Amino acid sequence: MSNRTRPLLGTAALVLLPVLQAVANPMLERTTIDDNLTGAAFVISGNVLPGPYRKELVVSAFGEFTFGPFGPVPPAAGTVSIYRNNWRGRWFRSTPLERLQNWDRIEIVSLDDGITFPNRPTVARIKGLRKDVIVPGGYFFDSFIGNSRGSITWWENKGFNPDRWIRHDVITGSNFSYHSVAYKDFDGDHVKDMMTVAEDAGNPGDPDDDLVELQFIKGLGRGRFAAPIKVGDGGGALIVAHDVNHDGLLDIVSPQFFGPVATQPFIPEADRGARVASYVWFENNGDGTYSKWAIGTNQGPGFTITPVRNLLGDGVTRWIATNHTNPNVAFPPFSLYPEPSVYEFTPGANPRQLWSVRTLSAPGDFPVTGGIGQAAPGAADAGDINDDGRLDIAVAGDGSRAVYWMEQQPDGTFITHQLPDSDGYGQNGGPVIRDLNFSGSKEIVFSSFDQDSVSIWSH
Repeated sequence: MSNRTRPLLGTAALVLLPVLQAVANPMLERTTIDDNLTGAAFVISGNVLPGPYRKELVVSAFGEFTFGPFGPVPPAAGTVSIYRNNWRGRWFRSTPLERLQNWDRIEIVSLDDGITFPNRPTVARIKGLRKDVIVPGGYFFDSFIGNSRGSITWWENKGFNPDRWIRHDVITGSNFSYHSVAYKDFDGDHVKDMMTVAEDAGNPGDPDDDLVELQFIKGLGRGRFAAPIKVGDGGGALIVAHDVNHDGLLDIVSPQFFGPVATQPFIPEADRGARVASYVWFENNGDGTYSKWAIGTNQGPGFTITPVRNLLGDGVTRWIATNHTNPNVAFPPFSLYPEPSVYEFTPGANPRQLWSVRTLSAPGDFPVTGGIGQAAPGAADAGDINDDGRLDIAVAGDGSRAVYWMEQQPDGTFITHQLPDSDGYGQNGGPVIRDLNFSGSKEIVFSSFDQDSVSIWSH
């Protein structure tokens, strides 16, 4: 066994706790598949490795923070790993829980590779027939502390054995940080490109020095890419490629956290535009230019926004979004932002106009622990969690130090429940909502920076 592959025996938290107020109680249990992943960050799913069809997890980790005379010192490098289910018993004689308890960790990016803050990976076929992994990296405030460590790399899957990965650099040594990459054909030449948002937050105490821009990285074929080109101002970390206006061209939908959105509370609502919006979309004009339009302008700093087809059972694609705020901070602009919330956005006939919005969470659903530097909620995604035929929502609490699922009621409203055994499971990545063990029911996967863990909630 190579030093990048090690078996992980699941440390299962076998506590059966009923979820209160549920119409259909899924009896969720937590199974921790790794409790020693230092600085666990983002988690996605995707079939990367050759062999029998099993859904894998791809997880990034920031590494270990240290503390100096002026506060926390960010780690120089982190890791990216694949978790592959290694259940080897007789499948038909095993229980669904047993099939979730044994995983191999296969390291793609090691500490020696020097990737600072590896963020949300993307699984994509870039060169050859095998799935590769794109890794954006960088720390929001790196330039303020005198570093230039932002990067985008892709890791070629050679497939001969689990730890054969070849590094390819797209961007290195940048003042910007990169948190996600959309890998699609954006310019219509039948070669896939990269689109990303570059963020340099500058001085943490000065929102006016933030630099945020949408960058296009043209694909040249055979795994080669051109230098990044700025095609828009603003946007945010976690982007989505989607044809918003149904014209056959892929647009970019994005939250906004850094930059002018900080001034949102001081601008009359009628005067707020895309520059200070919480969520925006960049329209692909087809000629290499992009136009920016506001989606919602009254939600404070945005964290994530993602499309969900048939959310309410009527075939309509709606967008689930989260803001990222902290009501514990008593001075503006923080004290003027809306409380931590999950929203539903629905574009109208003209998506260039503000989209209709509904708040899905209730006041107090995501209580934040701590002051400045902490906020809630984090990312969210949808899936039928309790097998009642309706789509529910899994939500990372982030600064609220727990993880949640929002159960959809027959009338299309939602009730928020904390997942069992998730007290202290804070600063979380995910969620992934998938049937990982072929049980017919979907599991929820979150990682936790606070607990250095990757855990699955199943029923």
